Amino acid sequence: MARIEFYKKRDEAWLLDPKEHFARKSRSFELRRDFLTGHTSRILPFRFKIPETSIDAEMLEASKKSCPFCPEKIPSLTPRFVPELASEGRIHKGRASLIPNSYPYARYSWVVILCEEHFLYLDQLSTEILRDAFSLAQDGIERVKNQEVGYDYCSINWNYLPQSGGGLFHPHLQVVVEETPTVSHRKVIDGLKQYQAKWGECFWIDWLSEELRVQERYIGNQGDIYFLTAFSPLGVLGEIMILFSHRSSILEFTLKDWEDFSEGLKKIFGFFERTHVHSFNLSLFSGGGESVESRVYGRLCPRISIPPWNTSDINYFEKLHDEVICVIPPEEMCGWMKPFFLSDREAAGKKT
Repeated sequence: MARIEFYKKRDEAWLLDPKEHFARKSRSFELRRDFLTGHTSRILPFRFKIPETSIDAEMLEASKKSCPFCPEKIPSLTPRFVPELASEGRIHKGRASLIPNSYPYARYSWVVILCEEHFLYLDQLSTEILRDAFSLAQDGIERVKNQEVGYDYCSINWNYLPQSGGGLFHPHLQVVVEETPTVSHRKVIDGLKQYQAKWGECFWIDWLSEELRVQERYIGNQGDIYFLTAFSPLGVLGEIMILFSHRSSILEFTLKDWEDFSEGLKKIFGFFERTHVHSFNLSLFSGGGESVESRVYGRLCPRISIPPWNTSDINYFEKLHDEVICVIPPEEMCGWMKPFFLSDREAAGKKT
């Protein structure tokens, strides 16, 4: 018996199609269940063209006037840390700045401002900018670890542009450090414990091994960091899973880890740029407790507004039923993204 099951059930609905003189037609779909958490997605495998959208230049320019993250506004409009956590008030690394969240939703709730520029397109986010921002988030987490006992769960999060729920155009991360995991993180930890109790192994290592064996959703890797499309995705345009296969805590990360992760992100962003996706949500999760072997993992969901009325890509099914309707099969999305992870030599070999 396989340890990890990729459960899916195909079904179909029938209708009389007005586009073909009300001929009887079937529409197929899939129900998929995530092995670890039980999360369910419904895959609609019809051809979906990602709408070509643009970033509103007038809105972008207007947003500069009140942006607290632009360099000249930071001293007067952003809070400073209490001295027992950071005597310097604000923490800096490279071009990034770490500050408290003005509207915290956890005891340790912070913002990392990535750079001085009010806005950067995805292809303008350099490896150095990304690396230093994520590394600075780690620096803050380490300060909590050195002062507090029991704050073992943390996440680094990113809402990029308004479609994702981002309240400001200025690129920034949000960091949360807590005593307990969020609901999503808790479901993963519970699944890890059940798997380890049954098989005596780390789920993440077995899962990665199985995904590499079947080669259906494996996009590529950057060093020891692996990028895959999720079997049962959390977003309408799918989901990218990121596994730091060699790290059980963000506190273990080296600058090279963040550099590899940033290089991988840039490849994902390259795909987004090519397909006119401008927005996304990203979360990195760390912490599993001493009773279970875990790894740091990430989830990345592209986000869109649907024209012509800028309709949200979240509806009642996701919000109130806790299930996701995804319009791109994960295996197809993987095929689209994989070329962005090929080296120049590999890409040339594919063409010959």
